[in-house]
Amino acid sequence: MRGPGENPSAKKGMEDQGGIPAYRLTGHLDLDQIASVDPRTHRSMKAKGVTGFDCDQWIDAQGRTLRFEQRMQVHGMQGGNKVAFGEFGPVETFDAPSGG
Repeated sequence: MRGPGENPSAKKGMEDQGGIPAYRLTGHLDLDQIASVDPRTHRSMKAKGVTGFDCDQWIDAQGRTLRFEQRMQVHGMQGGNKVAFGEFGPVETFDAPSGG
């Protein structure tokens, strides 16, 4: 999915998610876009006849994903996933990995 600045039609505006204002983004990913990010998921989805999926993501002011939904055809039937995130702990800081 392209970043929100790259595709104005991806921006759907603010929506309330359990009392938290969240920015909704929407998009479509072709299966080939998954291959380099997650080869195992790519192989699994390809074996099920998935060619891509539509998705929506709700992000709060801290940049945390509050909700994610995806819809796709699996073996010719409509399928999907809905995930809600919450009870976030304190912000953690860590060093970036070093090359090598």
